This record gives sequence, C-alpha cells and structure tokens, in this order.
Amino acid sequence: ARVAAAEVEAEAEASAVVYVGSAGCDGEDKGCKDSPTEQQVIRGVEVFADGRLVALPDLAIDMQGMPAWMAWAPPADSGKGCAFVTRPDKNDLLALEPGPPGWTLQPGSSAAAGGVNPVHCAVTEDRKFLLVANYHGPDDATSSKGASVASFSINEGCSLTLVDSKPHSGSSVNPARQGSAHVHSVLPARRGLAYVCDLGMDIIFTYRVAPDGQLQELSRTKTAPGLGPRHSVQHPTMPIIYVVCEMGQAVLTFREGDGGALELLQTSSLLADGASGEGSKAAEIAMLPDGSALYATNRGKLNTVTTFTISSEDGKLTRAQQVEAPAYPRGMTLTLGGSVLLVAGQSKTSLMSYLVEADGTLSTGSSLTSGLPPNPAAFLVLPDSAVAEIDEM
Repeated sequence: ARVAAAEVEAEAEASAVVYVGSAGCDGEDKGCKDSPTEQQVIRGVEVFADGRLVALPDLAIDMQGMPAWMAWAPPADSGKGCAFVTRPDKNDLLALEPGPPGWTLQPGSSAAAGGVNPVHCAVTEDRKFLLVANYHGPDDATSSKGASVASFSINEGCSLTLVDSKPHSGSSVNPARQGSAHVHSVLPARRGLAYVCDLGMDIIFTYRVAPDGQLQELSRTKTAPGLGPRHSVQHPTMPIIYVVCEMGQAVLTFREGDGGALELLQTSSLLADGASGEGSKAAEIAMLPDGSALYATNRGKLNTVTTFTISSEDGKLTRAQQVEAPAYPRGMTLTLGGSVLLVAGQSKTSLMSYLVEADGTLSTGSSLTSGLPPNPAAFLVLPDSAVAEIDEM
C-alpha cells in the first residue's frame, strides 16, 4: 500500500514548464482591454500531472513585440533546440535560445517574416525548416498583398534564413472576414507535405517542402463558402487531416490522397444540439498523441471545449463531451504526454487545466488568474529536461 501511495504521489509531482503569451485582444472580444507593454512579456507556468498550475515569476521575458504564436524546434543534431515567436505587429520572427539559469530563453536574432502579420509557425519533421503563416490583416482587408506562406532554414544559434515565400491572393463570401486572403496556419505533415489554411479564401493549400526548403504548391481544397479554415492537425498513424473552421464553428475530417489532394469525409459541428452559433467563432484544435481523441474550442457567447473520440478504423469523429471553458478560449495545448489540456481565457486573463481521462473525456483540474500575461492565447511547451533544470535553481 505504501508503494502504491508513493507511486501516486510521484505521478502527481510530475510536471512540465509552459511559457504563456498574449496575442493581443481580438476585436470581437468586448471584455478584452489591451495592455501593449505587459502583453509583450511571456511568462512561465509549471503544470503538474494533477492539474495544478504554479506561476514561475523568474521566467518572464520581454518579446519587444506581440508574441502571437510560439513554436519549439528540437535540435536536429545536438544542442538544446530553439524557440521561435511570431510578432505580427513587427512583421517578423524572433528566435530564442535556451540558456541558464533554469531554461530562461535568451532573445536572439530576428528575421523579416516573408509577408505581413505572421500569426503561426511550425517546424518540419526533419527539424531543418520553420514554416510561417503570414495572415495579412486587418480582418476586413480588401487587398491580399502580404498574405503568404514562407519557409526558413534553421541555422546554428537559432538564426533564421528565408528560403521561399509563396503569396496568396483571393477572397470568399464574407466581406467582413474574407475580402482578401488570410493565411492563418501551416501544418508540416508527413511525406514532406505542408497543409496551409487560408481563412480568407476558404481554401486548404497543399505544398511540398523540398529538401532545400523550397515550397511547391500541389493542390487546393475548397471548403464550403464562409467556413473559414483556421488551424489543422494530422492523425499520427492514419492519412487523415482535421481542420477547425472559425466562422463555420465545425471540424472537417479529410482523407489524404495522392499528390496532396484532400477528400472530405465528415463535418462535425461544435454547437450543441439546438444551440445558436451567433456571436461565437471557433479557435483552436488539439489531438492526443495516440490519435484517440480530438479537442476544439469555441469562443464568444459560447465558451466551450468539445471532445471528439476518433475511430481507429476510418478516423471519423464522434462527439463525446462539451465542457465550459474560460471566457474567450483562444489558445489551447496538450502537455505531459497528453494527460493535461491547457486552455487560455483571453477575456479575463485566466488559464484552466483539464485532466484527460482514459477515454479522452475531460475533468476539471484547476485555474490560474495571476502571474500570467494579460489576455493569454499562445503557448510554448518546453521539453521535459527543462523541469529538472528549473528545480535546480
């Protein structure tokens, strides 16, 4: 019994370190008040396996710009890896190197984003390139100039070199959001592919990332008009892509085909039966590492996290649960091997943890309302080795 109790206690003490950043206030979030100076600081939080959240005041770094998105690049060969931050207000990317003490990130070089208003970035599977989505705002823009997807080589010391940039140009049916191209995210995928969600054009682009980082467009997959594809994830074992659509408040399930083509299999609503989506829009998508469950947030009048189980036969989704989320859940990430889900509430500056049960459903962990940047939305999950170094401080 003592051994079992010790094992339970050890599991509860397992932890991860996450940096939390602000992307600024969304224009439709009336409860959000911009604090530009404070919003530029990313702050560390320790996340425990039982859901506890502890602010780490020593881990606070001024990004000298708005940290809309953060990505971690494991080392390709040796070293500690790199972190990258998109700064849409500066139209650039900031590189950060891990350094003592306790995995404080040291701001390093910056690089022009290869477009306007970078809002998302991700590292390719071979860890050699950073792919960047340049959104090009404002939301109601009527010119696509500056909307693009770009690739950068990751160099020694975490510096970046622009390799290629592909402009997007077009529009769709919603003049308030789709008067021009809005490249919202890029997903590096298997087989050297990358899927790019263009919210403004209602199109998911498929690119091939060449060994030298050059981008080649392979195909375009249109969604239903006005859905607004935002972010995507790839199933870990099946040829399946899931896309969360902002205005459509739905998740699309696609089967990957030859040449990067996508075949729509299913549309899954984020709205409860009979609920109205007016005044709400979808934000983020996340999937368990084993591909057994998927999560998507809705924000606005409806503030929810919807859990879907994933069929191991065909990858289709079944809605399993919907839970309340902190006000305006713009950001979400999984940590500790997928055992804890974190959701950032933009309106009231809060962070909520949920424990992931064996069947993928969520139970409430705890919340944190202090020691955070105002209006949090972005996450950077540090590798496990960071925790040991912080404990030695």
